[in-house]
Amino acid sequence: MSAAPIHIAGELLMLDPEGVLWWPARRLLAVADLHLEKGSSIAARGSLIPPYDSRATLDRLIPLVRRYRPTRLVALGDSFHDRHGAARLPREDAARIAALARSVELVWVLGNHDPAPPEGLPGATTEALHEAPLTFLH
Repeated sequence: MSAAPIHIAGELLMLDPEGVLWWPARRLLAVADLHLEKGSSIAARGSLIPPYDSRATLDRLIPLVRRYRPTRLVALGDSFHDRHGAARLPREDAARIAALARSVELVWVLGNHDPAPPEGLPGATTEALHEAPLTFLH
């Protein structure tokens, strides 16, 4: 399947079936609700689940960044399952995010699950990203 065009506020956006929004005119790729470290959050409450959800999410995201080659990657809130998710991120996955941030401007838009900047990870943090004529928020 290929990305489907949608027009909002006079702008052409592409909805990729892999779960990202591509704004070609701004070379902006947006993702939402990644919920990284959801597995470790649930495991801390006693459920036995494999701790591979963050890795699997990055395994899907990184090829999309390679495909679209954005200048900016916007993570639209709930990037982590809770406010301590970034601290639980395995070292290898944190390194993958750091490598990603070296190739693209990374913007973390805060969400209700992650209301504070992700500690120890690169990227700018904001409540909302205003990229006229659109505003990105959680």
